[in-house]
Amino acid sequence: MGSGDFDLDDAYAVETPDDNRDLYARWADTYESGFITDNAYRYHLGVAGAFLDAASADDGPLMDVGCGTGLVGEVLRSDHRCPVTVHGLDLSPEMLDRASTKRTVDDTPVYDNLLEGDLTAVLPVDDGSYGGVISCGTFTHGHVGPAAFDELYRIARPGALFAIGINPDHFVAHGFEARFASDVVADVITQPIVHRVPTYGAGPHVNQMSPVVVFRRR
Repeated sequence: MGSGDFDLDDAYAVETPDDNRDLYARWADTYESGFITDNAYRYHLGVAGAFLDAASADDGPLMDVGCGTGLVGEVLRSDHRCPVTVHGLDLSPEMLDRASTKRTVDDTPVYDNLLEGDLTAVLPVDDGSYGGVISCGTFTHGHVGPAAFDELYRIARPGALFAIGINPDHFVAHGFEARFASDVVADVITQPIVHRVPTYGAGPHVNQMSPVVVFRRR
């Protein structure tokens, strides 16, 4: 496999933000034409759909956390139900460059704003800036754990809608389920609704169903 090809095992093996930056710098140019196409990746459809099913005009602006090349943003902005503007955040400047090229059918940018940021540190975002937070792919590789929700809650205003995709193997084992249960008890979030949606339409993981956790910030 060439240095620019996306390998899922390598993705799951990343341990630090620098690992992530290095991998996605190599993959940015071939991520969609290779991995996404080869595996008929569709998780982003389910994550975006879960947000749209619950969203209202009060749930914006929306932050797409770990936006990558802009797959989630494209789905959101192509759906007539999307009532909000969409911003994107990613650790990889190369992925953000790709996301910046995405356009709607009327040739406006998919993302109104794009930010480089590290979820394991403090994000360059003011408290309570967002009425919605969506993520597909950030909580799947193992390098970002439940502690990152401290920062996501900080940038979300009260009542903000969350739709978060999480690796099915990590949801319980890495403490996400326990974190959300604790946050419910502490009255930080509403009781989550967990949807299970297809991750791939082809390839070795074609039968995998992955959770999308939907709740609101208190």
